[in-house]
Amino acid sequence: MEVTREISDFISLERDGFNIIIHIPPIEMPQTNFNPIKLFMTVDNLDTAKVRAQELGGQSFEGEWSNPLFTVCNIADSDGNHIQLREFKE
Repeated sequence: MEVTREISDFISLERDGFNIIIHIPPIEMPQTNFNPIKLFMTVDNLDTAKVRAQELGGQSFEGEWSNPLFTVCNIADSDGNHIQLREFKE
């Protein structure tokens, strides 16, 4: 993997379209909501992915955020690991 961006509290690694970000959140967060490593995954449809996560024993969290390129939301897998889902706009 190659470092695509690095500052004191944030490192972005990428290879073949797969991106890993290691960071300290910019806001104070409860320990139960924080993972030092968080996967970001692109999906075709956020609503479908959230339902599927729940069917597989995970959680989906309220809230979605958008920018001009994509909309994101957060889920957790059955082990409690937080994952951010991205749906690119067409």
